[in-house]
Amino acid sequence: MDVKSLSPSAIRLMQLCGEAFRRRYVEGERSSFGLPAAIGNATHKAAEHSLTSKRDEDCLPSEEEVQDIASDAFGYYLSKPDFEDKDVKTAKDLSSGKDMAINLSTLHLNDLAPVVQPEIIEQRMEVEIPGFPLKLVGYADVVETDGTVRDLKTRGRSPKASDADNDIGLAFYAMQFEVLHGAPPPALALDVLVKKKKPEAITVHTKPSEGHEPLLRRIERATKVVQAGAYMPAEPGHWKCSEKFCDYWHDCPWGRLGRKQI
Repeated sequence: MDVKSLSPSAIRLMQLCGEAFRRRYVEGERSSFGLPAAIGNATHKAAEHSLTSKRDEDCLPSEEEVQDIASDAFGYYLSKPDFEDKDVKTAKDLSSGKDMAINLSTLHLNDLAPVVQPEIIEQRMEVEIPGFPLKLVGYADVVETDGTVRDLKTRGRSPKASDADNDIGLAFYAMQFEVLHGAPPPALALDVLVKKKKPEAITVHTKPSEGHEPLLRRIERATKVVQAGAYMPAEPGHWKCSEKFCDYWHDCPWGRLGRKQI
């Protein structure tokens, strides 16, 4: 299939492994997800419910309600055919994953949702930039009433202060926001729910890059790669080029089929 658009996740994948990008976005081969993604997706569903309730009903839901949504969403993602249980060794792993999704969702409800003023939730933003043949597509988790753009992540480690500055997703959403609204957002916020024994919510902030030149240069390079069809595989020994982290490793000429690459 032809590549007609670019998203933050597509650019991230191209930077990690051009061959994986080709198989996912050019050939249209399905990719799987594991337990960490199921936890993150379930937490996002519960967080979306919390903020939608706050915006539309002017009140937050109860902990029990949010926990039920997280639990049901976790089960839903585990039932999808794209879920692979390579991260699951025992039934306890699944139970622990469900508990983590519930705990993170409860943490979001109590620590983040009260301070966020949501106006737009899970908005699909699609823009065209003059000179670029590909559309730019992204989903902003939250745009607040003052225009602040927020992105929610679940991670295994605490974020650094520079993580918001270097987050391609936030940069993407900021540029799209400016194209759609005629002015840049006043601030960008990266909300991270850290998966620890006692989960923690940490937010790091940044300002949009004036003119968005660093991001535009990256998009321009990605566009040239797509046009040329010259997709470079991951470096030998890179963590991405492994059975654990690549869906295409088993039948890739630079993966299992060609272990000696140089």
